[in-house]
Amino acid sequence: MRIALVTRRFDPAGGGTERDLTITAQILARAGHQVTIYAAETRAPSSEFPIRRVVTPPLGRAVRLLWFARSAGARAYLDGAEMVLSFARIVAADVLRSGGGAHSSYLRAARRWRGAAGAMRLAPYHRVQIAVEAAGFHNPRLRRAIAVSNLVRDDLIATFGISPAVAVTIYNGVELERFRPERDPAARAELRRRLGLPDGAFATLFVGNGFARKGLRYLFEAWPIANSRARLIVIGADRKLRAYRELARRLGAEDRIAMLGPRDDVDRLMRGADALVLPSLFEPFGNVAIEAMACGAPALVSGYCGAAEIMPAALRQFVVADPLDRSDFAAKLTALIEQASALRETARAAAEAYTWERHGRELLALIEDAAAIRR
Repeated sequence: MRIALVTRRFDPAGGGTERDLTITAQILARAGHQVTIYAAETRAPSSEFPIRRVVTPPLGRAVRLLWFARSAGARAYLDGAEMVLSFARIVAADVLRSGGGAHSSYLRAARRWRGAAGAMRLAPYHRVQIAVEAAGFHNPRLRRAIAVSNLVRDDLIATFGISPAVAVTIYNGVELERFRPERDPAARAELRRRLGLPDGAFATLFVGNGFARKGLRYLFEAWPIANSRARLIVIGADRKLRAYRELARRLGAEDRIAMLGPRDDVDRLMRGADALVLPSLFEPFGNVAIEAMACGAPALVSGYCGAAEIMPAALRQFVVADPLDRSDFAAKLTALIEQASALRETARAAAEAYTWERHGRELLALIEDAAAIRR
């Protein structure tokens, strides 16, 4: 079958959604489908798949978004695509993949970290996103919607009124060879030195960009109350990095918090860590949690994180319902620090259940099911 994959930006070296799209293309190609990628922006060519650029006019981001949304699917169908699977918000697709839930839900959630005064106003760009989403999920062409978690699936059903039979949860996979425990004690000790850890220190990682949405402020506020032997290693970028350093100083925790900035070796550094904390206030899934678990580092996540759904019973005790509850957060942090070493194998085993091979089987079953539906 000729399948078009639609994305706003194609970058084979990217992470997150860009990596997920590349893996999806590879899964479909290995199954014998003919895959073509349609994108408004291409960061690098692909040696595996043809790429068609969907040109948008230089008239502001709201206009470019609307133009792309209206033309990408139409272009693919005109080129002979038998199925359009979109990773972006577009008007016409057979399968829409939602990695973030409804945009209107995101805007409401933004009040959690921005406050009512700082919440994003409904500018033309946001209005266009909401309108395009509604058009796409109400389009008669739509056969299936892929959600990256039940958190997202429930949101799509509630927001757009689509049938529960149409919305299907397919969890992301994890690369188990890339994200794996470090079994060599000497190599693990070297990784811990790279994290700047003194001997015997407990290393807790926070990994993510956009610290406000990721709940870093609340982690900082809970940190001085938690187990005093632990060190917090922050990896990621944020425009207000200096303000977070100052917050750590005011809390008297600067000697227990290290901010390393963005890193390109996170997969290796995870092998030297003891645990990971992801207290996001809005996180449709949270790949970093399952990646850390694959490295043998148990993860503490918030109730606003889709990855909480896949936690085994032994790790559910570390799900923080609301990161703003400082005492509960600190208590669960302390419990995680005290129990993490005994849960390394549990964390790895939980991650092993979510391979990209499993994701591929579920995706191909969905594609076959969608192809059988008559328009």
